[in-house]
Amino acid sequence: MGIARIALTCRWLEAMSLPDFSRQNTVPRLFWHQVERYRNRVAIWRKYRGMWESLTWGDYGEWVKDVANGLLLSGLKPGERVSILAQTRWEWVVCDMAIISIGCVTVPIYHSNTVEQTRYIVEHSKSSLVFVEDQEQLDKLMEIMERSTCVKSVVVMDGYQPEDLPGVRSWDSLRRAGREFELAYPGVLRDRYLKVQPDDIISFIYTSGTTGPPKAAMINSRNVIAIIKYLPGLLKIGQADSTIAYLPLAHIAERVVGHFLKLAAGNQTIFAESIEDLPHNLRQTGPTIMFGTPRIFEKFYARIATGINDATAFQRIIYNWAIGVGKTVSAKRIKGKKLSWPLIVKKSLAHFLIFRKIQAFFGGKIRFLISGGAPISPEIIRYFHWVGLDIYEVYGMTETTGLIAMNFPGACKIGSVGTVFPGTEVKIGSDGEICARGQQMSPGYYRNNEATAELLEPDSNNGYWLHTGDIGFMDDEGYLHITDRKKDIIITAGGKNVAPQNIENLLKTSPYISQAMVYGDKKPYLIALITLDEDEIAKFARDREILYQDLTDLSGKPEVKDLIHRTVHEKNRQLASYETIKKFAILEEDFDQDKDEVTPTLKVKRKVVISRYRELLEGMYS
Repeated sequence: MGIARIALTCRWLEAMSLPDFSRQNTVPRLFWHQVERYRNRVAIWRKYRGMWESLTWGDYGEWVKDVANGLLLSGLKPGERVSILAQTRWEWVVCDMAIISIGCVTVPIYHSNTVEQTRYIVEHSKSSLVFVEDQEQLDKLMEIMERSTCVKSVVVMDGYQPEDLPGVRSWDSLRRAGREFELAYPGVLRDRYLKVQPDDIISFIYTSGTTGPPKAAMINSRNVIAIIKYLPGLLKIGQADSTIAYLPLAHIAERVVGHFLKLAAGNQTIFAESIEDLPHNLRQTGPTIMFGTPRIFEKFYARIATGINDATAFQRIIYNWAIGVGKTVSAKRIKGKKLSWPLIVKKSLAHFLIFRKIQAFFGGKIRFLISGGAPISPEIIRYFHWVGLDIYEVYGMTETTGLIAMNFPGACKIGSVGTVFPGTEVKIGSDGEICARGQQMSPGYYRNNEATAELLEPDSNNGYWLHTGDIGFMDDEGYLHITDRKKDIIITAGGKNVAPQNIENLLKTSPYISQAMVYGDKKPYLIALITLDEDEIAKFARDREILYQDLTDLSGKPEVKDLIHRTVHEKNRQLASYETIKKFAILEEDFDQDKDEVTPTLKVKRKVVISRYRELLEGMYS
């Protein structure tokens, strides 16, 4: 990061009056400091009985206090593990802060995990208590408890009144017990959170498991603070800002942006009702900042593209004119040039006619969007840039508490993942692998010394370099570029090295394609497995009056095959000859987490998919 940008960030941080991180040097200390500092200010928005309700920092603190004291009453000792099996919701962060405040370790579990996936995490982490969202998740735990002895108690969040189930209690009963414990022992909670040290583990975060069983990356307070102490300055986030939380909090990215960030910036968090309700909730609440994975922005892009296709000829003329203006404005902004008065007038008119309607998809108040968790197509970023919505791509991984490099206002290069994060060093290995070191690096994996040794390479200063497994390079301006995963690189029979993710992301810019997996290692040419976006392909069928029974039937229709063929042919024009897809197969259904084909964050498990469809893949080379 350049000296000028660092100085600007420091001035912004001073103006914000952030917490003193030398004193509030743990996550629980930070939390309780903010509770006292902003007691009457809004911290949370949630949907309650059909209405949006605000909760102050004081409210937040009272809920955490009740749950934490309830956990103390249950006899949990520092270092014990407590799992959370729930969708993203207000109670999730309450549980998290309560667990961390008593010196225990939070173990998040994706609510979409199967019984076996959940059992693995509960048993591997040796969780003694589990918070579950509702009856559906309780059923998973009851099945697990029949075969496992590690879980001693379960707390159910949603209005559940357990009857004759040993070890199962309701959320309300835990809170009541916590209030009684507080009256009897008023200083115990404070003593517990003050004893938490910066290097104490506060959470396990299980990796996606694309190449094997999930690994539990250990995260401590030092890791979290290394990230959140710089984000408010880089992104100019303050108390008036609001983020919307909707992605799984079991993922490090949402955990940082939707939960930990506010411990430094004091911003507000809106909890969406669900990911399905996200578009509706965005329009209702109007957040100023939104984080998303590439798939989220691809979905919005597809909806906009479909809307344009359905527009009248005159509307498309206006839209294309506005996009032309947006491209010109974007090009000048990127080069740092001032806009001429005629262009300013055109920009205002384009905004009034077209861009404000697109921005309304995100609530109309968005200052910027953040993309992470996987590579995003530069085509998507450029499009949103044209319509006045800046997407800043960031790069990191679970083991780096979410960040190694990032784009941000004033320092953004489309196609890169930004400049190296403050306090972080990056080096490129001889094989092109990106290695990093900094205080946000995980100390390793729980109960997996072999994987830890592969992840962390000791340096000469009693520290270590973390091996990311990603291939990339640093350009002359200091921007980091990712080309692919080290283990995913395809080497064709002709000796060409191909990054499949870049091709897959390009294919997924089509509104009709949900997932794509490129195949061709040691083969003469590349092929692909393609799955259809059910909503968009169904609309395509309705518009053309194609009769079909279900997605399986529709995927075999000649019109659909011709549509995908034209789409692949169009995308091939943007690729080098050795990168083009020569053949493809349309699968009858999308990749499914229940079949272990994708992770909870929708990353394709290549080994699983290749094994399942090997005959089909090899058949395309016959």
